[in-house]
Amino acid sequence: MSNQGKVWSYSAFAVILAGSVTLAGCSKAVDPVAATSSPTGITGSAVPISDAPYELKWLKGQDISKPYDPSKDLIMHTIEKKLNIKIIPEMVDVQQYKTKLNLKMSSGDIPDVVRIDFADDFQKYAQQGAFYDLTNLINEKDTPNILKEVPKEVFEQAKVNGKIYGIPYQGGPGAGYRWNLVLRKDYLESAGTQVPKTLDEYYDLLKKIKAAKPDVIPLGGYTAQIGQQKYANNSFDHIFGAFGVTPGYFTEKNGTFSNYDIDPKMKDALLYLQKMYAEGLIDKEFATIKEEQLRAKLFSGKLFSWMGWWSTPNDYDTQVETNELKKSGKLATDGKLPDQSFQPLKYLTLTDSIVGSDGKAVAPAGAPFGQMHAISAKTKDPKKVLSIIENSLSLENQMLTVWGIEGEDYKIDNGKMKLVTDLLDPKTQQDKNGNFRGVQSYLFAPGLKGWPRYLESLPLRQSQALDVAINNKFQITDASNYLDSPTKIAKLVELNTMRDSVFTQIIMGADGKKFDEFVEKWKSQGGTQILSELEASFKKKSGM
Repeated sequence: MSNQGKVWSYSAFAVILAGSVTLAGCSKAVDPVAATSSPTGITGSAVPISDAPYELKWLKGQDISKPYDPSKDLIMHTIEKKLNIKIIPEMVDVQQYKTKLNLKMSSGDIPDVVRIDFADDFQKYAQQGAFYDLTNLINEKDTPNILKEVPKEVFEQAKVNGKIYGIPYQGGPGAGYRWNLVLRKDYLESAGTQVPKTLDEYYDLLKKIKAAKPDVIPLGGYTAQIGQQKYANNSFDHIFGAFGVTPGYFTEKNGTFSNYDIDPKMKDALLYLQKMYAEGLIDKEFATIKEEQLRAKLFSGKLFSWMGWWSTPNDYDTQVETNELKKSGKLATDGKLPDQSFQPLKYLTLTDSIVGSDGKAVAPAGAPFGQMHAISAKTKDPKKVLSIIENSLSLENQMLTVWGIEGEDYKIDNGKMKLVTDLLDPKTQQDKNGNFRGVQSYLFAPGLKGWPRYLESLPLRQSQALDVAINNKFQITDASNYLDSPTKIAKLVELNTMRDSVFTQIIMGADGKKFDEFVEKWKSQGGTQILSELEASFKKKSGM
């Protein structure tokens, strides 16, 4: 699971799909080898045939638990030929990407194209002069593909000190919340009840599950991943949300800012979680275990519910079924089940936010864009790198960088794209010819609209899960998005670390007075200054 975390209606599905079709109709693929470029190297997004391949240093996050050899990555080499580049990949464990990138930024050894996952980091490094100023290079004439993907108003939001230092990216089509409350359907049915809609219904259900199945954990949680400290990794979003709060988010009303971390309703939510924890409704290990350990509990039947990233139920459902068949002795001799991603979920069921006593909730959606791709100020030829990015965003080249080679990695069947799911050996991660095929890996600066033909590529289970997530009507965004606050950049990690510790202590039984003490410390240790700076920035951008 990617800790995209609090980042990214099915009416939106239709809108996004229409956007993909529009993109397909507007984008004109360019052969970067056969085409010619302007004297600037940008106009027309083409690369002269006489050019030697441009060497592009690339920090590539990789799941190091799986076999991979970049020298045998067929997709990478195909992209190199298509864009006339030579990729110099530096592999890093995907969970250590942020840590590694921070080290490289500090040392000045900055990759040619940099992916920044956190807005505060991007603002900090941009102000330090780490990235090339693209303000005068992003325009309809020179970068039409980029502007088809990223509207001008989004570039305005992403500016740092009035300048463009990077290309916004969302992480996939659409913006919004991407988490679902996932429950064991068979346990729910055995309790003789329906999917809960309110916090009271959910609490009563957890009590029933605990009474009927003492060895099952009613609600599981797990700790942060991918190197970014983050409270409970969304584990209790549904509980906090029912109280009308969510950890970490800034709020704005009539130009006045605050933060949910210091909201009195947050204290109420924490004390409610404390009661749940004391009654054995929450996993005692929620503050220390990793996601893979939570998965083990789920697969073995020891977990009833948890907050899950939208794309996980497909495989998780199959794993649960595998273990159930193993228990009953009905599992096939090879221990495998066929691909069931195009079948309805059998053991899991999903729902969006549960509501509080007022019938409302909040679900912490991400900003309209969650990542930035910037060009290093130290790169040999920044304009050349921008022309490569522009080329990569033609429809033809996006299909390659996202999905791979047509007829091999994917096929177009009756006008609809279908991924080839049995191309790679799951053990070796290679095809029959010994090639690795790292699709969705070489997105040098993908656009805000997301991957082309993405929605039609999803199997049934994933489309249903995404449907539930993005149709959550209680989504909110952080009011501090794109506002300037030097103190927020300097102090927020420290404040969040303090919050994580105090909130966890309260859930596990500490006196509620700790919350009041935390509020005062939060304010005195930078919080009040952050709020003041956000208000000033808000007034400036609003023309007040």
